[in-house]
Amino acid sequence: MAGKTNTSATFFAQKKLLGKAHTSNLKTDGEELIGSNIQAATSLIFGEEIPVNPSLDLYTIQSASNGAPGTVEYIPFILTALTGTTYDANNTNPDGGSGQDAGESSQTAGPHTYKFVFPPDYQSNSSNPNKGAGLFDNNKIVHETLGKVQLIPPFFSQNAPNPYIVKIYKDDGTGGVGDEIPLLDNIDWNVDFYNGILFLQDYNASKIPAHAKAFAYVGKMADEVISSGGGSGGSGDNSVKYLVLQATGSLSNERVISPGAGLSASDGGPGNNYSLVNTNGNYVFNEFLGAGSDSNTLFSLNHTPTAPKNVSVYVNGLLQMPSTSITSAPYQDYSLTGSNIFFTTSSKPELGSIIMANYTTNESL
Repeated sequence: MAGKTNTSATFFAQKKLLGKAHTSNLKTDGEELIGSNIQAATSLIFGEEIPVNPSLDLYTIQSASNGAPGTVEYIPFILTALTGTTYDANNTNPDGGSGQDAGESSQTAGPHTYKFVFPPDYQSNSSNPNKGAGLFDNNKIVHETLGKVQLIPPFFSQNAPNPYIVKIYKDDGTGGVGDEIPLLDNIDWNVDFYNGILFLQDYNASKIPAHAKAFAYVGKMADEVISSGGGSGGSGDNSVKYLVLQATGSLSNERVISPGAGLSASDGGPGNNYSLVNTNGNYVFNEFLGAGSDSNTLFSLNHTPTAPKNVSVYVNGLLQMPSTSITSAPYQDYSLTGSNIFFTTSSKPELGSIIMANYTTNESL
């Protein structure tokens, strides 16, 4: 391995920091047409967890854990030479001087940059739910998606061998995958994982890359996760509903509490209750009080009635007569004090009798 020259390494890093892909040592950053990025926008940041040790099974959608969303897919990309990147690194340098920018001597002119392209049969082989929607499509060029499709860089795993190291291959002579060109081969190649660009420092006509196998991110970007989870704007997940006190303008499935006629609201603030109170009518309760026994003459309601006259008590379906005092005449069956119902001894419900109450009250929900 000859090793990457200072010029190649510097250009690669400098252009990426300036938002450009490095496609040629003969081009300044202003002459590069393909963009690159250090992922910053939420629409370009991976929003879901990436598995540490995925298997190298082509077209298999894999997740970080059992039940988690699938986020990576191992794809056999086609590598196609990028127009305008042909030069002889052995005898030409970007300054036009006599110095060389090549690790290998005796080179010939050839393309130094290749673009990752989805295979022509991708959609028929892949189970990616996003296929055929404009990004994960047959023959789609990765850098033309402007970061919507990205390769997974190796820093997402520390396994040895690292599953996220891209593998590149020569053509086998029939259009298929041939011999691998190792990562440390003396053509000294780099991959820009953001835009799917392969750069060769040293061109070798016997080692022309034609195929690559790499993991692509197929999960949701951060902006999608935020919008569907309630953090910011977007279409969101229709299965998630939000009940809010006032419209936020950022949740697609929000419903605003709006007290109607006969209701008033009281907001206790963070950590406290939000109460709705009936101000124009009563709540009606139908309550089973229990069964009669040999000794029990006291039964209690779950709520305090609006007034004694608004209570109806039934024993085995027969309406009972109320009284104002437990000492009332025997033909009056019970008295009501607060939420307590007292039956007179003479009208005490028989063993097993079903005691029901119907009453109205006014209280907070």
